[in-house]
Amino acid sequence: MILSRKRESNAEVPLSPLIDCVFLLLIFFLVTTMLKKTEKQIPIQLPSPDLALAMTSDDEVTTLGVDRDGGVYLGKRGTDSAQMITYSPLPDLAGYLQTLAATEGPATPIQLAVDRLTETQVVVNLLDTFQVQGFQHVFVRIRAGAPGDPSQL
Repeated sequence: MILSRKRESNAEVPLSPLIDCVFLLLIFFLVTTMLKKTEKQIPIQLPSPDLALAMTSDDEVTTLGVDRDGGVYLGKRGTDSAQMITYSPLPDLAGYLQTLAATEGPATPIQLAVDRLTETQVVVNLLDTFQVQGFQHVFVRIRAGAPGDPSQL
């Protein structure tokens, strides 16, 4: 049994799906580059790398603690060798900030020791309060303290 093979002379590569894919890729890359330009317009101020090199704590920093319910506490550094911070409730934050701005000036650095379970909106509201009062050197650190226990802030 002899089979005859017919030669196909009409073998072609379909170009229309290839052109469609190329145009879709072109549109995708154009759109993503336009989105990247808007992301670069966000002003970000990165801290200087030498801030993390301080070996001792600065006594001029005012420490405020925030529990998970949004309560604000004033931190006082102890005089013992460990220099533990003890927190006392601060009922009127705005009044305290006005007094602090009048006595030490708005350039006073403030450190917020925030409980890790505190809602983000509470921290944003506190940062807005600091900005309204004129304080610009506000630092936030997260503490894994016991919920609702101000001594563990």
